[in-house]
Order: sequence, then C-alpha cells, then structure tokens
Amino acid sequence: MRFYNLFLCLFIFFHTSDCKSVENSPIYGYHLRVGVPEARRIAVKETLKGSRIVGGSQVTAATVIPYQVGIIAALTGGASSVCGGSLISTTRVLTAAHCWFDGQTRATQFTIVLGSVTIFSGGTRLTTSDVTMHPNWNYYLNDIAYAKISAVTLSNTIQLIALPTTAEASRSFEGLDGLISGFGKTSDAQTTFPTSTALHQTTVSVITNAVCQNSFKVTIDSSHVCTNGTGGKGTCDGDSGGPLTVLLNNKRLLIGV
Repeated sequence: MRFYNLFLCLFIFFHTSDCKSVENSPIYGYHLRVGVPEARRIAVKETLKGSRIVGGSQVTAATVIPYQVGIIAALTGGASSVCGGSLISTTRVLTAAHCWFDGQTRATQFTIVLGSVTIFSGGTRLTTSDVTMHPNWNYYLNDIAYAKISAVTLSNTIQLIALPTTAEASRSFEGLDGLISGFGKTSDAQTTFPTSTALHQTTVSVITNAVCQNSFKVTIDSSHVCTNGTGGKGTCDGDSGGPLTVLLNNKRLLIGV
C-alpha cells in the first residue's frame, strides 16, 4: 500500500471554498485532539535523549535547519499546544492557520522559538499575538497564516528560507526530494513518551496531485502539493505548520507548510 502526505502549497493563495463535512477535516479540533497532548508530552520528556518526524532522523544542531521555527500556542482556557513554522523574513513566521484557530479552539499568543532543536528550552524566544490567517481559510483550503514578530538578528542558527519566485512557482516540483522537519511524534502509532523531543527531519519525494488524488477521499486542490510517504516517512502529530522545502538550482525553497 502506498501512503501520501498532503501539504498546502504556498504560492497559490486564493481559492473558492468547498462544502465538505467539518468533522472529516484533519485540522478541525487540532489543538485539543493533538496539540495539547503533544505539548504536555514534549514538555515532560524534553530533557531526555532519543527520537519525531516519522521515519526520520534527529537534528543535532540548529545550523542544519536554521529556518525551522517552533511554536508554543497559548490557548483560551490556559492550555498550551505546539506547532511548527518557517522564518520567511526577520519579522515574519509562516505557519498553518489552524495553529492559531482550528475551528474549535483559538490561540491567544504564540511563543516563537528560533535557533533551537528543542521547543520548550533553548534558542531565541519571542512572544506575539499578531497573527494573520488567510481571509478565505476553511477546513480544507487556505490553511496558512503568518505571525509578526520583533525583528530578529540572523546567525548561523537563525536563517531565512526563500519563497518561490513567480517563475519557480509556475513549475512542477514533481520528482524533487522534499525536506520536512518538526518536533512532533516519530510514529503514527506512538502513544507512550518518546525518549527525546528534539527536532527531526526526513526526506520525501514530491508527486503529482493526480497521483495523490487516488489516495485521498477529499478533493485535491491546485493549492495543494503532495509527497510520497512510502516507507512510513512523513509528518505526524505536532508537526503542523512546519516546512516542506526543496533544493532547486542550488537554492532551498519553501514550497509547503
């Protein structure tokens, strides 16, 4: 059986909404269903060693993926949730819209963690409540948002990730190796505490939406990009909002969240 991962494509921004069941959406209720339990689990075990990204390897230094951002979302009611993000300018972090509002629970503040392979400790830490969701966000389309932060100083552990130019965005990324990273689980079946909470990464292959459509019950839109999860590789709980990047003409580009 073949498995595919679905990402929101960054460079096609506005779309009409589809009328689909909210209950079937993978992002509805993300915080209470995934983010809060994952935040508790990471916080408890962050000081121990071991293994997040499914089928991936641990990132041992922040210099490896310096554009990776960890996000701790403070929720209404007092709980905390976790997501990932990407630093696209010295004052902007790109993430998934459902990390701010998942249709059920809303965040009131993000703690942005930069230059760290752990999310609850280390690195440069900034707080913000200045988050803008896509105006046409719904449970299946336009799941993208940016957080405005105080200007950060770039270093070997904090770097920007480039967005595709118009010309680059018009091409297909099919066949390229995509790099995904995050602080989430390292197994779909993982229910016990891991021995580590460090940032993990893995490589997946970008595939066509036509191939992806055959594996998903929901409609695959032109604003989506799919990757091949053969071998059990892909994102998992807690990785929401994190980067999907490719290397094109010796330049690493952010093509999905």
